[in-house]
Amino acid sequence: MKLIEFLPRKSIIPEIKAKDKRGAIQELVQASRKAFDGERFVVGDVVDAIVQREKVGSTGIGGGVGVPHAKLDGIKNVIGAFGRCKPSIEFSSVDGAPVDLVFLILSPPAKAEAYLKALQKVMTALKRPNFVKFLRGAKTAGDIVDIFKEVEEVAV
Repeated sequence: MKLIEFLPRKSIIPEIKAKDKRGAIQELVQASRKAFDGERFVVGDVVDAIVQREKVGSTGIGGGVGVPHAKLDGIKNVIGAFGRCKPSIEFSSVDGAPVDLVFLILSPPAKAEAYLKALQKVMTALKRPNFVKFLRGAKTAGDIVDIFKEVEEVAV
């Protein structure tokens, strides 16, 4: 599984308009629904489920990065979205820092292995030198896709 398989260009938001965590998650859920035509789910229900999941433990992993994720009935495949927040938003991160890069991952409960692989792909990419810096400096969704592709090539 590659990043662009579950984070395609259509699901990338170079600048999230929302100024809070729930709003950012909502924009990303809407983007994922638009990018994956075959998916039919109620955006508000998915947002509510992710917000509930966040109450169990924040997915703000530190370093200005959030990775909200959830397994949900009604979703057919592992899908996602990526967005940048300018300015950064409060995300209850483990390090207390606000978040400016958000990777959303959604999956049906039956595809647990693919879900874990998607999470692993994001976490591995985040550990690569300069990945986060390049994402913060990218100008367009196309630039972000190129960064996703490049980190995959380096990882091979």
